[in-house]
Amino acid sequence: MAREAAQLASPGAPLETALSVAALPATAQPGTAPPETATPLRPRLRLVPSGTGRGVLDGGWWPRSRDTATELTDLLTALTGPDGVPVARVTIDFYDWDEIPLRITVQGREVRVGWLAHLDHVVAVTHGQADPILLLVVPPGTASASAEAALARSAIETGDMMPQEILASCDISTDRV
Repeated sequence: MAREAAQLASPGAPLETALSVAALPATAQPGTAPPETATPLRPRLRLVPSGTGRGVLDGGWWPRSRDTATELTDLLTALTGPDGVPVARVTIDFYDWDEIPLRITVQGREVRVGWLAHLDHVVAVTHGQADPILLLVVPPGTASASAEAALARSAIETGDMMPQEILASCDISTDRV
């Protein structure tokens, strides 16, 4: 299942374990840009542990920007199932993104992008016939401490808080852009 493949950090682990940072090679001079071959950053993602119950959400995601194609491509690559089952469709909250494409290419496959005007900071990722993976979307630009708290709360296996409640409880504005 995709949850197992993308389990980048357990709910109790610090967020840093879920991130991949491109490092400068030993020969790089301080203040220089990393080479273009640097490892891309992984999505800032927290998922409910596999085999546990399901709450309202399956986890949370903190994109770095409102660039729909780039951010979704990275997320959907991370959520490809361990059995190789690719993501078939993703549905996003219209107000969370800029310039929403109808389709994006992920690992050489075309994925349909749907949108709804009131998904309330949620993205739904569908693999074939499986139930969709529902992720809280923490707005880009959110302060690190608030974002980390929201990701942790979204990945509680029996969580019953709605996305707007999680964001508000972490001092994250739910106002629309």
